[in-house]
Amino acid sequence: MTATGRSAATESTGNESTGEPTGNESTEPEDAGSEDGSETGADPADRRPGWIRARPLAATRASYAALYAVDGAMLPFFSVFLAFVHGLDTAQIGMVLAVSSAAAVIAPPALTVAADRYGRAETLFLFILAASAIALSVFAFVGGYWWVVFVYAAFSLAREPTRPLLDGIFFASQRHITALARVSYHKVRIWGTVGYMVPGVLLYFVLTDRHSLWLLPLVAAGLAILGVAVAAMLPTGPLAGAPGARIGGPAREGSGEPEQPRETVTLTGVARAAGALLRVPSTAVFVVAMFWLQVAVTAYSTFYPLMATEVVGLSPRWLGLVTNLGVLVEIAYMAAFGWLVRRLGWRWLMVLGAATATVRVALLAAFPTIGVVVGTQVVHGMVIIVSMVAGRVILDRRAPDAIRHTTQGLYAMLVLGGGRIVGSAFGGLVASDDLSRVFWAAALAALVAMLGLAWSLRDERPVAADGSSL
Repeated sequence: MTATGRSAATESTGNESTGEPTGNESTEPEDAGSEDGSETGADPADRRPGWIRARPLAATRASYAALYAVDGAMLPFFSVFLAFVHGLDTAQIGMVLAVSSAAAVIAPPALTVAADRYGRAETLFLFILAASAIALSVFAFVGGYWWVVFVYAAFSLAREPTRPLLDGIFFASQRHITALARVSYHKVRIWGTVGYMVPGVLLYFVLTDRHSLWLLPLVAAGLAILGVAVAAMLPTGPLAGAPGARIGGPAREGSGEPEQPRETVTLTGVARAAGALLRVPSTAVFVVAMFWLQVAVTAYSTFYPLMATEVVGLSPRWLGLVTNLGVLVEIAYMAAFGWLVRRLGWRWLMVLGAATATVRVALLAAFPTIGVVVGTQVVHGMVIIVSMVAGRVILDRRAPDAIRHTTQGLYAMLVLGGGRIVGSAFGGLVASDDLSRVFWAAALAALVAMLGLAWSLRDERPVAADGSSL
């Protein structure tokens, strides 16, 4: 699939991007090691301690782990937290999540466009991580429906851009740091899965009863503060060179030559390139299909805790461990991601993931038992690698370099943000009468997504054993 030309978003002429890596093993770039540490792509002007500069991959993995640990402390418990601590009904819970999801429509595109325009993605990332930690700390002490709506929306405004920014930082860093260019996205993103699991184990011992659920925002805030410290060690972070962060346009690795002037990215050019990307019919249908898949995933994740506790009778303290069962299996799916892409191709991997999502929610709607609640966690990883990993990689394959952050921001806005708004708000209204109805509606949304993905990816080229397109 040919990407939109770079020249659409820059004032100078550049080569068209191929959108690689593919999400599998990328072709290893020529190693140009030198005694100044440039074999990792490190900048000789890097002011950080040597043990950090020498480990760009470790710092990147740790950033993903710390970022997703915050999700692990909140998401498995959140609807139960709102119901038991704040006394909200399902319609109100859906509205809280819908309003907060609007942040995914507003914040990610604004900040990712700024990252492409001004080249300060890492500085923005640190700032919004700190803002999210502050908002979580305040959230622990508010009461009343409207205060909950307001403060959680403020948290989401800071939180939602973090994932696309970190993804964009990684994708861009791969293009000039050898140690990262050798590694596929899924092998870094898997550390987010590992980080997600840790709070579930910790909270099993912290949540002694329903009243102790109020501690959740404080635990998440502590993890967000840890994330700020870890993100400062990112290999292209604000301390990595003088006078500031940089992404793209490096000199040849190990050559010792001065960095080439950065192309000037204009806001008009970014908008034009993004519009051209979305005007491609197959890309437009792909985005719509991923939107409906996100609707189904959101309805599931929002009301699954209530199904498990109120219908099945599971104690809230077990939610983290039950969720971790799915996340543990998810690690295996993440590890097998490259193999699955090579065996199935992008098209059938995405179709299989959407079909899995359809069957999972249909089983929960038809048979709300402890066996189904726990057993369906086994297929959770398949849904995640399709909705949260493969979708991002496919768009990155199609995006020009000049809007690499913007592309991830558009995905967060149109797919994650829009899907969460619809899945939360509509799901809350449907669930007010019968929780099973929201799972039937989610099954229909996932089925629509499956058909859309089958059509939009019909021309995707097969993937070779080395991860390149055939």
